[in-house]
Amino acid sequence: MPRLTHNKIVKPFLKWAGGKRQLIPELKKYMPDAYSNYYEPFIGGGALLFELQPKKAVISDSNQELISCYTVIRDALDELIEDLRQHRNEEEYFYQVREWDRKDSFKAKTPVQKASRIIFLN
Repeated sequence: MPRLTHNKIVKPFLKWAGGKRQLIPELKKYMPDAYSNYYEPFIGGGALLFELQPKKAVISDSNQELISCYTVIRDALDELIEDLRQHRNEEEYFYQVREWDRKDSFKAKTPVQKASRIIFLN
């Protein structure tokens, strides 16, 4: 069973290399009329998932940080929004944040901080 209603404001929160955004019209031609579960093996930015808005979905990706980001959005959205507020739109700051994962201190960052970083860098 596909989605019950389509929420037009639900959109991907990231642009992802290899994204399916431009392929959506073609991909939808091959979708069944009815299904009970939607499985997405390479979620990336989630363009097809957000377009289809299935009632039940299972997502995966080889990028564990990306999957953790989706988990944070599902489980700790308010904390994520609060953490996103601390980022600054400054070139030097951007490069500092980009370097976080090259330092040992990155391991001590919370899932919320790591998700905030991915969204900020994107």
